[in-house]
Formats: sequence, structure tokens, C-alpha cells
Amino acid sequence: MIAASSSPFAAAAGAHRLAGIEPASLSRLGVWSGREWQSANDEEALKVMPSGNEGLDAELPGGGWPVGGMSEILLPGLLHPEWSLVAGALSRLLSVQPLQRVVLVAPPLQIFTPFAEMSGVPAQRLCCVHPDATGPASRRGMPDAAGVWVSEQALRCRDVAAVLAWLPHAQSQALRRLQLLAAQQRQLLWVFRPQEARVQSSPAPLRLWLKVHGKSLQVHVVKRRGPSQAMPVTLPLLHERLLCELTAQAWRKQRAQADAQALLGALRDPFRNPSREVSHALDGMAFAARR
Repeated sequence: MIAASSSPFAAAAGAHRLAGIEPASLSRLGVWSGREWQSANDEEALKVMPSGNEGLDAELPGGGWPVGGMSEILLPGLLHPEWSLVAGALSRLLSVQPLQRVVLVAPPLQIFTPFAEMSGVPAQRLCCVHPDATGPASRRGMPDAAGVWVSEQALRCRDVAAVLAWLPHAQSQALRRLQLLAAQQRQLLWVFRPQEARVQSSPAPLRLWLKVHGKSLQVHVVKRRGPSQAMPVTLPLLHERLLCELTAQAWRKQRAQADAQALLGALRDPFRNPSREVSHALDGMAFAARR
């Protein structure tokens, strides 16, 4: 690659050296022409994947996550609410691409399988990769180099429907490579970084900053094509089906504890009528205790 220079003579010399290289050779070398770059950007702007939330889709350019572009998600401290943000899109994506998988690169937490299943994302369709964070590149001051490399390979794989990469220390040059590759491969790519990175420049066409308020998730659009965001989008922190299941589990646990206490009371006083204190499932045991 020719180094940039303000001298027209240097530019002319560089053009002369490249004059004998065919465009196909440049493509094999990973060099993008201006026409290819513009075409990729045009198609990216037209193709999106709905998020599954109307309020969020209204704020995303085109009405969904960009297919062929990097979406950078800035996370709030040690919290990880990102699954609530992307689960709807992953569910839709895997339903239309039943043979493909989703690759998770360096996820900080183990995937909660019931949550994934309730979100419509089969756990067997998720492939978690934990790159070696102690390799030579990390010792040279590039701790996310292995994660970036794995993400690049996943984006090139035809059996991969989307890539989710947690790259808290990725450099701008590495992020730019991922953005170009996502555009070239027409892939869905989410990159998760800490909220402190919002003051840094980023090649991502879409940047969102997440904040947690109680049981709600606020989504602030830091960067997008089009006008700036007027107000943040508020989403439920937990998926509706998961929230219902957790509520049902809490109710069953409370009911079981109440039944156990009622049974203990009946065993201590076998002549007391337990019908009002013990559920019907335990009536037989209470009757046996009275005898």
C-alpha cells in the first residue's frame, strides 16, 4: 500500500507503479475500489434486520440493524444487558436461516440457556469462542488481537449468520477492518465495548450507548446516519417471556414454602383441621398424619 503524501510527484509515482496491476489482483490483495465501497454502503443502507421492538426500529436507520455494517454497543460498567437488545433480531435471523449459526467471540458471561430459548434463540445454534488473551499480540499491547482475528474468520464463514464480539480494547484500525469485512460479506456484526469508549472515534456507522434504570434499559443513539436522536428509547431489561417465567417460578417457590409451613403445623398438631392451611396436594399426607 502506498503511503499518503502531499507531494503530487509521489502520487504520480505511486500511480505508475500500480498501473500494471489488474483490478482483480487488487481485489485479491484486499484493496477496495471507490465504486465497490460506494456500492457496499448503498446496499448496506437498504438492507436491515428488524430488532423486534418497534420503538427501537424507529430510531435505527432503515428500521433495523444494518446488514453489512458494524453496530457498536457501549455497555454500562459491569452490567451486561446486551442480550435483551439483540435477542429479537437473532430470533428472526435464525428463523429465516435455519442452517446457520451465531458466533459469540469472547463473551464475558456464560449464556443463560433458558433465557436464550425463551428469546427464540436455540442454544445449539450459538457457537462461543474464547480466544487466547495471553498470546504474543497481547504481550505487545494488543489484548484484543486474537478476538479480532477470530471475528474476521467468522465473518468470512458462509455458515455464520451473525457475529457478536466483545472487544473492550480493540484499536480503531482493527475495528475498521471488521467494518470493511462486514460490508464485504454482507454480515450482521455487533461489537460490544465499555461506555468509556464513546469518546473515541469509531468506524461503526451505528453506535448505541446503553444505560440501566431499574428494570428498564435506555438506549441512546450516539452515532447514526440521519438526524440526531431526540430522546432515548426505553426497553424492558428482561424479555417478556423470561419475566413471566421468573414471576411464575417465584410464585411456585412461595407457594411451596407456604405449603411446607402448613404441613409442619399439621404434623405438630395432628387434630387440627388442615383444610384451610394445606393445599389439596398435601391433604392426603395431612389425613395420614391425623391417623
